[in-house]
Amino acid sequence: MKRLSLIASCLLIIGSPNTWAQSSRAILSGGTIYSADLAHPHPEAVGIADGRIVAVGSRDAVEQQMGKTTPRIDLAGKFLMPGLIDSHVHAAFAGFQEMTVHFPSDLTTAEQIRSFASQATKDAKLMQGNVQLFTSVSLEYWNHIELLEQVFNSAPYRNIPVVLAGSDAHTGWANQAMLKQAGLLASVEAKKITAPNDGFARNKDGRLNGFASEGGWDLILKAMPKVSDAQIGEAIKLAACQLNSVGITAWMDPVSNIRPLSPAFSAEPTRKDTGLLPAYTELARKGELNGHVSALALVSIHAKPAIINDVMALKQQFSGTSDVKLIGIKILQDGVIEFPSQTAKLSQPYLNRPGYSGQQDLQATRFNELIRQADAQYLIAHFHAIGDRAVGEALDAIDYARQHNPDHSTLHSITHLQIMSPESVARFKPLNVAASMQFLWSGKDFSSTSLLENIVPAPLLTRLYPAGSLIRSGAIVAGASDWPVSSPNPMLAMYTALTRQGDLGELAPADEKINRSDVLQAYTLNAAKLIAQDKNIGSISIGKSADFVLLDKNLEQIAPKAFPQTKVLWTMFKGRKVFEAERCQ
Repeated sequence: MKRLSLIASCLLIIGSPNTWAQSSRAILSGGTIYSADLAHPHPEAVGIADGRIVAVGSRDAVEQQMGKTTPRIDLAGKFLMPGLIDSHVHAAFAGFQEMTVHFPSDLTTAEQIRSFASQATKDAKLMQGNVQLFTSVSLEYWNHIELLEQVFNSAPYRNIPVVLAGSDAHTGWANQAMLKQAGLLASVEAKKITAPNDGFARNKDGRLNGFASEGGWDLILKAMPKVSDAQIGEAIKLAACQLNSVGITAWMDPVSNIRPLSPAFSAEPTRKDTGLLPAYTELARKGELNGHVSALALVSIHAKPAIINDVMALKQQFSGTSDVKLIGIKILQDGVIEFPSQTAKLSQPYLNRPGYSGQQDLQATRFNELIRQADAQYLIAHFHAIGDRAVGEALDAIDYARQHNPDHSTLHSITHLQIMSPESVARFKPLNVAASMQFLWSGKDFSSTSLLENIVPAPLLTRLYPAGSLIRSGAIVAGASDWPVSSPNPMLAMYTALTRQGDLGELAPADEKINRSDVLQAYTLNAAKLIAQDKNIGSISIGKSADFVLLDKNLEQIAPKAFPQTKVLWTMFKGRKVFEAERCQ
């Protein structure tokens, strides 16, 4: 995965609601309009009323329907398109991360780390309870644990718990004081935590060196202070502002029943675990959520099928607002591919770990029945899958559900898809499965080359992130960011999808690039289908929500290299401008 943090903290100004008063009726015209409706791609004008689209067509026809006295919104020759949709973004987690202290990626000596950490003590965002928390930590530090130990296991940190959260959201590091506070040192002494594959790394003498991955990371997070609903609400508003600023008006939040700084990889949440849902629904109820949210409940890959009853109970409990809907479940089919975690499931062993290709503990019969029961309740099953074996397991479970349930209309989805076999690519369309892809990761860079060399067998690296192959197979492909793992800006991702260009050049093969029409559909109608909202959003069509983004460049005409420089002039949600002139409501 691409682990670079490409955005700064959201510094956008929050404007007074009175500043943003809008007419309930308006005609938008005077620019180029891309509707995302391929049957009628370029209307001249759009009429809106009470937050919905009521007229689309020629300027004369729309004016005749709306009335000549209807207020006009002049597009000033710019490019209007539907509000963009992110099909996989941890919005609340990203917003919360912006409320913490980020760890710089370029500190190479103990003295530099010590100087930064000392300055950070002046920042009110540093402390979570009695813990000093640093976030957005580059994975490169995991290759230099000795530097972290040298600083944070000596004075003045011997009695101060310190935690560094990795940028991949799967890994982290804790000093000895934090390991002691979490009871992990005692657990090691009592042999309750034993190597190998316990989620921890050790020094040569067998002591925990502080690095933790997934299940081990969960044990550290379990000892962190609980994040309140009020904090989550503020985090969501901050994230929504950032998303609106890059043109996004709808998203799928894939882990909505888990709070920030809570265990996820070994968690077995039930109907009692409401996570982000109270904060999301309260904001929507008060009219303070500037986005349509499709939420998913995290379900353990090892859960019994009866857990679907708990998900249905949560869905019913939080069904009172139109802008927040719990629509399905999220499965962590595997983990991450990078060293030292290497929890992605591959079809061939890792080169540096002979005989090991990721966990082999899936109880396929029970798991397939879990997915069948979700499908029977019309819940979307959305799978995190990095390795090719994980993708195959997810498709096998969906295949089982299709064979045993009469209705095949529910569109399930798989996200990330770093490594796939050609056989798996060919299964997406027949099984009615969509691909939620982080296009930004599909360029040639440190993550797609250096981090995988001498780690992953070369035959598996020939077609990383095969968006082109999926589209040629007829699969629905949607855009996603996985923010805060990487930037939420769709323009950066669109550029990479078109070019496969990264910091180190173009990632082969060239035929995995996708064309301009496909990339625009990926962030509009295709994404709307994937998050089960295509009847309400995703195109400029009569009856849909009046969600738009106005851009300063025509995405159908500019050169690919101009995409990253494209600016959002304003964003409209339900007929109301929620971002304009670098201001959010």
